[in-house]
Amino acid sequence: MRKFLKFFLAAAILLAVISGWLFGHTDSRLRPVKSNNGCPGCDLREAGLWWTKLIGANLKGADLSRANLWWADMQNADLRNATFQGANLWWTDLRGAKMDGANMESTSLGRADLRGASGSGVRFNLADMSGTNLSVGSFPGAHFRRAHMLQAVMKKTDLRGADLTEANLHAAIMTGSNLAEALLVGASLTGTDLTEVNFSGANLQRARLTDAKIQRADLRGADLGRANLSAANLTGADLRGANLQYTNLTWSNLSSANLMGANLTGANLSAADLTDANLWDTIMSGTIMDGAKLCNTKLPRGIDNSGC
Repeated sequence: MRKFLKFFLAAAILLAVISGWLFGHTDSRLRPVKSNNGCPGCDLREAGLWWTKLIGANLKGADLSRANLWWADMQNADLRNATFQGANLWWTDLRGAKMDGANMESTSLGRADLRGASGSGVRFNLADMSGTNLSVGSFPGAHFRRAHMLQAVMKKTDLRGADLTEANLHAAIMTGSNLAEALLVGASLTGTDLTEVNFSGANLQRARLTDAKIQRADLRGADLGRANLSAANLTGADLRGANLQYTNLTWSNLSSANLMGANLTGANLSAADLTDANLWDTIMSGTIMDGAKLCNTKLPRGIDNSGC
């Protein structure tokens, strides 16, 4: 009986500790947060705000490093210049939140909802953003270096000038987004839906785009040097003036694509579909075209219909 009572007491203490960690029951710092719907500039490191309603809360400049915010409702909250480094925001509702200058490095944002959120210059470096929804959001100049964004949803998202160097965007949905002048060096975009994305002037050197859907995308002046676009669908894509030096385009679909003035030096176009493609004025020194489909293809030497 005595052993049972000891076990019961230990279990109760453990549950109380866990409850305090999750819900902040024992954290006096959280009283003003909940009573005033925010606490700008406050020290809330490692705070337990799990499943807390903070709609429209003012947390500007607050330090929420390593805080627990699972399932928290932070719609339209002011998080400008706040720090969330190492915090857990799985399933958190951040729709319409203002996040300019916020530090979200190494945070867990899996399945979080950031639709319509804005965050100029926000830092998401090394963050786990698996399945995160950033659609219709505005994040110009944001940092996503080495962020894990597997199956993230970013439809019509403003990512102009954003840094996505070595980010993992496998199977993400990015249709209609604006990535003009963005950095995607070494990024993984395999199987990603990039239909009608604006990549004009973007740096995609060594990026992996195998099986990506890039139909009607704007790639004017983009740098795709040594990128892997094997089996990618580039139907109707605008690649005018793009750098495609030593790029792997084997089995890619470039039908109706415009490559006028592009640099294809050393590029591999083996088995690529170039039906109705425009390659006027392209640089094709050392370009490999073994088995490429040529039908009404405009090449520097003239129109080729040999594959029709």
